[in-house]
Amino acid sequence: IYFAENIIKEFKPELLVVNMQDVDSAHNDTTDYLNNMKRADYSLHHLWQTIQNTPGMENTILLALPDHGRNAQGNGIIDQYGREGTDHTGEEMSRDVFCMMLSHQADTPVATNSVLNSSGGESIDIVPTVANILGFDNDIPSGLLQGRVLTEAFN
Repeated sequence: IYFAENIIKEFKPELLVVNMQDVDSAHNDTTDYLNNMKRADYSLHHLWQTIQNTPGMENTILLALPDHGRNAQGNGIIDQYGREGTDHTGEEMSRDVFCMMLSHQADTPVATNSVLNSSGGESIDIVPTVANILGFDNDIPSGLLQGRVLTEAFN
């Protein structure tokens, strides 16, 4: 996050991908995982504050999402506080992810103050959605991207 914030302040990039490393420890230490989630939440908040307070970043849209979900059933590994670990082995629940979308624009295309509870989107829809936000989705040859634009997230 520190490096991302410096890149934002200096270069004001049109696209920046930030991968928070070593957050996922839920396989064998759910308590550590939950603590990592708190740190990731704080870091994301700090990054958003940097975006909002950096001149030249007024037309920014931030998307935050994990790379996978979690299995519905635990894996039998119990941590020091009695919490059972969870894996992501490809079952249906492990493909269920959230996506938070924030906009710093006054006249944002993002659906403002909305919570969409929809199972219609998938992680493969993120790239087409980002291409749409950046305005070049129509330039991508048909069939190249498997996902769709998450239009329900926009006004």
